[in-house]
Amino acid sequence: MKTVIAEKYKKYKGFIKSIPHLFDTEAGEALKDKRNCIRRLHYDGLAFIAKRYKRVNWIQSIIYTHFRRTKAERAYLFANEFRKRGINSPRPVAYMEEYEHRRFTVGYFVYEESKGREVFLELVKKDNFDHKLADAVIDYIVFMHSHGVLHGDLNSANFLYTTDADGNYHFDMIDTNRSHFCDGWPTDKQCLENLKRFTHRRDLYEYVVRGYARRRGWDEEETVRKAVALLDKFENRKKLRL
Repeated sequence: MKTVIAEKYKKYKGFIKSIPHLFDTEAGEALKDKRNCIRRLHYDGLAFIAKRYKRVNWIQSIIYTHFRRTKAERAYLFANEFRKRGINSPRPVAYMEEYEHRRFTVGYFVYEESKGREVFLELVKKDNFDHKLADAVIDYIVFMHSHGVLHGDLNSANFLYTTDADGNYHFDMIDTNRSHFCDGWPTDKQCLENLKRFTHRRDLYEYVVRGYARRRGWDEEETVRKAVALLDKFENRKKLRL
């Protein structure tokens, strides 16, 4: 087992190294148990979120052992990179990699829990979505892009938000392991491509795209036309895979 722990959390080394066993014994609270498993664990007055990635097949095992960083390592490194660039993301605690016969098999990523609520619940799940929250999300996407950050899955469920006493929104970005980084702004094409994963709800999608175009000084109608074409293509590809 390879274990990398952030300096601040090394005093919890024993607890962190026990996390794979805690998954096996179903300790804590299960938040998700599908392809990847996510559990909430409490220790020393803190709430931790532990994510166990799906066991890789033998081809992926070779790739992750010799040629590419595992999802667990990328999640840990990218969370730090987000924070370094001024983008809020839950504080990374550790990542672990299990090996069998010197080949990688299973990865774990651990971070401190964020108290935020999913933007998805307020924008996608409600008939009349919260326009003020949507505008704050658009501002934050522009902010991320201006800092050279392209979130790898800009889904509304990956925005966690809280509000302060003045009603201002604050965001934490999760599920960042597929992200990309650059110096300065990404290209216009990359930014527009990045938006296509935000939602399949068309009225919300067009609202976000229009707001983004307005903030960037782009032609709104032309931007919406391109963005809708990108979403159509994206959805058609998903249907073909099914």
